[in-house]
Amino acid sequence: MNKTTFLFILLAMIMCASCRGSDSERPTTDTPHSEAPSESEAHTQGEISERAAAAFAGLDPIRFQQGEGWRVFRIEAGESIASYLVDEELFADATRKYGLDVGKTVVVGETQDVLGLMQIDLAQRSIGGNRFVVFLPTLRTDQKLRDAWIRENALESDRYPLAVFVADRLVDVPATYREGDEVSFQLEGSLEIRGTSLNAIWDVTASLTGSTIRGSMQTRLQMTTLGFDPPNFANTLTVQDEFTVRINFVSHEE
Repeated sequence: MNKTTFLFILLAMIMCASCRGSDSERPTTDTPHSEAPSESEAHTQGEISERAAAAFAGLDPIRFQQGEGWRVFRIEAGESIASYLVDEELFADATRKYGLDVGKTVVVGETQDVLGLMQIDLAQRSIGGNRFVVFLPTLRTDQKLRDAWIRENALESDRYPLAVFVADRLVDVPATYREGDEVSFQLEGSLEIRGTSLNAIWDVTASLTGSTIRGSMQTRLQMTTLGFDPPNFANTLTVQDEFTVRINFVSHEE
């Protein structure tokens, strides 16, 4: 059957998605850290599904660092896409049963149900409070059978609807940059998906122009590491264990 592939994303660049709450996620000035209810993403909720908004509303608030130099950037869901890419090979029965072409292909699943915030100090090249969240049940490919198999058997996204990445540090950040230049670096931190927590390193390419960061981040994961085997249906299809999770994002400064 042409049911396969997978993703969660994770993850991955950028910044936190939160729950419903107050309108401001800026730190206060009377405590070392500040917590802000995650749903100051309210202005982007028109771009995400109702189910995703409800799931994001259950997240704990984020803690931000205090002091000058910190800047907060928010992902715009309507301008950002979380996706997974996995290698799939189809055989004779895929043509006979489903009219699909025999051969190798790259399957892509996507969703715009992604929100996030990231606090960064560009001068110190440091990361503060952040969280990146993807709502997995709305991942879609070009085949409904595949999507259903992923929801029910792979990601089990009705049971584990969120993929959450929190970055601990920036790695290999350029010492200098000019506004508008594209730079590459890494985000390292904890990814939670399908009831599993693992360390993840994302390769990030991004550019800052004024108050907007545009870029992409990606990481490689293995299905077996997440607790399920890659699909392998005799004479129909096989899927590679390793796959790519990618987030193409636009984020604006708060």
